[in-house]
Amino acid sequence: MSINKGDVVQLKSGGPLMTVTGIIGEDPTLNVLKISGFNDGDVTVEYFDANNTLIRNTFKSTSLKVIEDEGHRAG
Repeated sequence: MSINKGDVVQLKSGGPLMTVTGIIGEDPTLNVLKISGFNDGDVTVEYFDANNTLIRNTFKSTSLKVIEDEGHRAG
């Protein structure tokens, strides 16, 4: 399953739900992350930690799973 901007994802090992904000290779401004070992298809995400602080991070796409909307989001 491919990951798209706007998808809700989670680490395969668990953790918080995160929203994909960018995909390396699709957004030219993210290509600078390739010098840190990331590749096309890896993603940037945003999520809130337990203190309600916004966290931005980058993950290898192979470490993530897409969360289907099964009532996981409040709203």
